[in-house]
Amino acid sequence: MHDGILLELLIIFALSVSVVYLCHRLGIAPIIGFLLTGAVAGPFGLTLIDSIEQVELLAEIGVMLLLFTIGMELSLTKLVEMQRAVFVGGGLQVGLTVAVGALLAVALGFPLNQSLFFGFLLAHSSTAIVLKTLQSRGEVGSAHGGAAVGVLIFQDLIVVPMLLLVPLLAGKAENPMLEMGLFSLKFVGIGFALWFGARRLIPAMLNAIVRLRDPELFLLFIIAIGLGIAWLTAAAGLSLALGAFLAGLIISESEYGHQAFASVLPFRDVFTSLFFISVGMLMDVGFLWNHLGLILTLTLLAILCKALLTSGAVLSAGIGFAAAAGAGLTLAQIGEFAFVLARSGVDEGLLSQQAYQTFLAVSVLTMSMTPLLAGRAGRWGRKLAHMPLFRRLALGAEAANPTKDTLHNHLIIIGFGENGHTMAQLARYHGIDHLILETNPETVRREKLAGAHIQFGDASRASILKHAGIDHAKALLITVPDAAATRHILHTARHLRADLPIIARTSFKNEVEALETLGATHVVAMQLEASVVLCQHTLRHLEIPQEQILLDLDDIRHHRLPGATHPPEAPQPPAHG
Repeated sequence: MHDGILLELLIIFALSVSVVYLCHRLGIAPIIGFLLTGAVAGPFGLTLIDSIEQVELLAEIGVMLLLFTIGMELSLTKLVEMQRAVFVGGGLQVGLTVAVGALLAVALGFPLNQSLFFGFLLAHSSTAIVLKTLQSRGEVGSAHGGAAVGVLIFQDLIVVPMLLLVPLLAGKAENPMLEMGLFSLKFVGIGFALWFGARRLIPAMLNAIVRLRDPELFLLFIIAIGLGIAWLTAAAGLSLALGAFLAGLIISESEYGHQAFASVLPFRDVFTSLFFISVGMLMDVGFLWNHLGLILTLTLLAILCKALLTSGAVLSAGIGFAAAAGAGLTLAQIGEFAFVLARSGVDEGLLSQQAYQTFLAVSVLTMSMTPLLAGRAGRWGRKLAHMPLFRRLALGAEAANPTKDTLHNHLIIIGFGENGHTMAQLARYHGIDHLILETNPETVRREKLAGAHIQFGDASRASILKHAGIDHAKALLITVPDAAATRHILHTARHLRADLPIIARTSFKNEVEALETLGATHVVAMQLEASVVLCQHTLRHLEIPQEQILLDLDDIRHHRLPGATHPPEAPQPPAHG
């Protein structure tokens, strides 16, 4: 790497740390901080960065990784479970927004192809900002949060076809019908090849990799699959983004999908931060200031249109009025994938530089409003539902939350050795819902066939514990023998749930205090418990009273000298008659 790009990356990340820290202190979303970082460092700011093209290359990788992880996070199974919220609510939201946006643009005198493209840009909301806002408030599982997530999934799915339609809207295709036909054939051919690979080749290769139990090799293989399939689709004349999304979808169908998602997630966050910074670099702050009135008007109009159209779409999907109104307010911004579409539109001649700068300014302002709107969306939605004007619409029962986990008040068992197996048997006997997390692929496969509720996953990863339903769990049991792994899992779990009862095992009693400091509710030291049981049986054969044995064992468990708190009674002298 040349010294120049290294220095520029250093400037970017150093400035990002300062700006994002300030945003946290002010309660502003970090993504706004990345956009501001780009605006300050870019050619329209302090001109600290010259190699925008190289930063944009890293940003393109970030977008590809973003689609890759979205594919892994979705899975076909999840799409089927959320089909009404995703395909009805999301489909109506995108269709209505594109139509209304195009009609408004036509009324302002723009040609039809550009107007449709403006509708494409308006349709997308920010997955990154909305999910982070909902997660920070604990509202992902709420009625309006679940509806918003369903719409976001459809928006993320539709971005790839929209990208493929941009050259057709620009009129760059000599024979649009022929090109669409060729595209369909390519798509079907690649789809068949990927289906075969997903059914046969990739699962066999993943099984062989996972048996080695090398996390670095596992991560390298996952990245190689994503890049390989993305290259395959690009070589066929389609899209890197489409290939990355399909690769993620394929991996999500394997039993290692959640672990793969957790492994790639940190890389996604780094590269997508570069993407937002590169967008900020392209924004001309002087243009925003000179056209402030127009930009503020368009910003308010965009928020109003998106809130109303999204609420109507979600309501039409059979979800209650309060949740629909809350989802509309939550999704009232323009999202990050609209930036990808906009840059493609500039390249194809659908957007002039002035229109592009207007779009960037409006998008950033709508994003900056998201924490305010999303933070109050649930409460405002319920208030609207009780107003006389809307009460009739709100009479229907609230639809079930489409992202609601099937497990609630359940036990999470981490590790399926002897202790985990015994606890799972007891849970089944007592009718307790439970889920087991295990990193041995052979154990997972064998126990799944036997009917156990078990998943492959590294429980030290926050995303794995979230997928296991830690937000709704009643207790968590850590049975892994590795002391370092236990500490990592305990630290992650306690960070996610401050009130969750966590029971942990450890091999040695000198680990107990450290685990209790990390937040374990109870710690069982196997070495200590073995000593306790040995002493119990020995004292019983020495005819020590049972009450005194129990007191002595309690002292041992609490690291006190036996008899320190409950000394044995002195033997009484024989009574004289």
